[in-house]
Amino acid sequence: MWERNRRIRILAMIVIGIIGVLTFRLVWMQLFQGAQYKKIADQNRTRQINALAPRGTMYDRNGAVIVTNRPSFAVSIIPNEYNNSPENTLLLAALTGVAAEEIRQLLQSSVDFPYTPIPIKRDADAATIAKVEERQSYLPGVVIEAIPVRHYVYNELAAHALGFIGYIDQQEYAERKRQGYHPNDLIGKDGLEGEWESILRGKDGARQIEVNAVGEDVQPLGDRPAIPGQSLVLTLDGNLQKAAEEALAVQVAESRKIGAPAKGGAVVVLDVKTGGVLVMASNPAFDPNRFAGGISNKDWNQLITNPNNPLTNRTIQNAYPPASVFKIITAAAALETNATTTQEIFDDKGVYVLSGWSFYGWNTKGLGKLNIVDGLAWSSDPVFYELGNRLGVDTLASYALTFGYGQTTGVKLAGEEKGLVPTTEWKQANYAEIWYPGETLIAAIGQGYYLATPLQQAMLAMTVATGGIVYKPILVDKVLTIEGNIAQKIEPEVIRNVYLRPEVWETIRQGMLAVTTKGTGASVFSGFPKTVAGKSGSAETGRGTTHSWFVCYAPAENPEIAMSVFIEDGGEGSMAAAPVTRRILEAYFALPVKPLPPATRTD
Repeated sequence: MWERNRRIRILAMIVIGIIGVLTFRLVWMQLFQGAQYKKIADQNRTRQINALAPRGTMYDRNGAVIVTNRPSFAVSIIPNEYNNSPENTLLLAALTGVAAEEIRQLLQSSVDFPYTPIPIKRDADAATIAKVEERQSYLPGVVIEAIPVRHYVYNELAAHALGFIGYIDQQEYAERKRQGYHPNDLIGKDGLEGEWESILRGKDGARQIEVNAVGEDVQPLGDRPAIPGQSLVLTLDGNLQKAAEEALAVQVAESRKIGAPAKGGAVVVLDVKTGGVLVMASNPAFDPNRFAGGISNKDWNQLITNPNNPLTNRTIQNAYPPASVFKIITAAAALETNATTTQEIFDDKGVYVLSGWSFYGWNTKGLGKLNIVDGLAWSSDPVFYELGNRLGVDTLASYALTFGYGQTTGVKLAGEEKGLVPTTEWKQANYAEIWYPGETLIAAIGQGYYLATPLQQAMLAMTVATGGIVYKPILVDKVLTIEGNIAQKIEPEVIRNVYLRPEVWETIRQGMLAVTTKGTGASVFSGFPKTVAGKSGSAETGRGTTHSWFVCYAPAENPEIAMSVFIEDGGEGSMAAAPVTRRILEAYFALPVKPLPPATRTD
């Protein structure tokens, strides 16, 4: 009897213990984990479909749409509903053309967003959509989404200024995930798309729907509309940009025809009264539309292996010897320091001798008797060798820095080069060598160590045009709200003043005007109805090739624009860059296009 009662007690204790454990577990789940399980249950019966916000539109200064969005469809995966088997992934890869490994990587990167659709194939064509829909019963969790795709209306036009979008990388995601970014988002990567990302990007919306046990839609539960990004009104003039790009492309091809290995070129046109960039052209270019839906490996490899580097914005990301354009600075320094006067007469014999070393000019027969204005007009090397010798390299450098060389301009674009202004101290620090007097002569004509970007050269022309007022170059004029109202106006900003005596400015202007009326650019501008003040330049590369430069401002008597044109490995300045300059000026002043006069081989 006693044994029986003991067993009953033990059994009762076991039952009570089990009931206690179950009760404790129930209490724990209800009180402490109830919210989590409710969330899981809700997720099992609801699905949230994100609605991507359209990026803001970009307009040119005349109101023309140059970047917008267009509707498209994407093949997407909802990770928590997708049967991630090798067979399913291989089938999806075959249907979409996206590598199976890439699909797996996209899924892996989205583990924290199990119910957010991942676009596997953006901007899918009708045939791909049809194939996926036909086999959707075999592909649970695969959905077709309507999403906006970035559209660059004129393809390559102003591509380097506008930039492109691409998949967010790990560092960008880490920096922006608190702002609502997802690991597979597209983000502005370069140009204005990158610099104005926070303005152009809108706020994604979402649509919540109830689903049944097999994931089929039952009814909508709620809708939060996407908010488009704000828009930009640019300073770029689309028509002038087009004319510049066409003229640049024609000249690159012409240079190649005459045996110059022209790799490309650049054009910058500035509004001298505001610093607004009217044209920013870099050749060769690329089509940003190739990036809009996620660029393929094939297309990416074609771009990065192209020896002419189409992704490089030559206007700001490469620096080159400024060549004879730099003579503007040498003349300014010599006149301002009284190292010469407007009355002094030089004798260009085609060669300049210093300590037994001969330094030849571009015209080895000599240009004869010249004053400083004539020296600029005909780009006399011996005249500027002499001025450089009088000034010294460090005085030259101080004036170059004053004019903005050796420093970035502040334009709101990534990757701007600052160029190079050499000094005696710089050479000692970088080469452990003294500075030689002959190197000063070379520096005075913009060769040797000096480097400048096409934007810096255009700003030099702007500085002369304004008499020393230097505006920060800007590409955006206004930011617009989604209703079209002005949210922000970008005001002109003076970043520097160059102080020279009025008579010095006047002498430099006379020299630059003489370039196009009687000097190195006269043949190209023969018969041109507007006054143009310019300066040509031919930069020796040390590889047996020559870079071509031409800078100018116009009209000379009341300047409106300043410009620099550059042809990389394109030949002499007056023969390659100057003709492009004339074509752009014809477009700016709405002049009839006439056959160009034959250029004279100078400078």
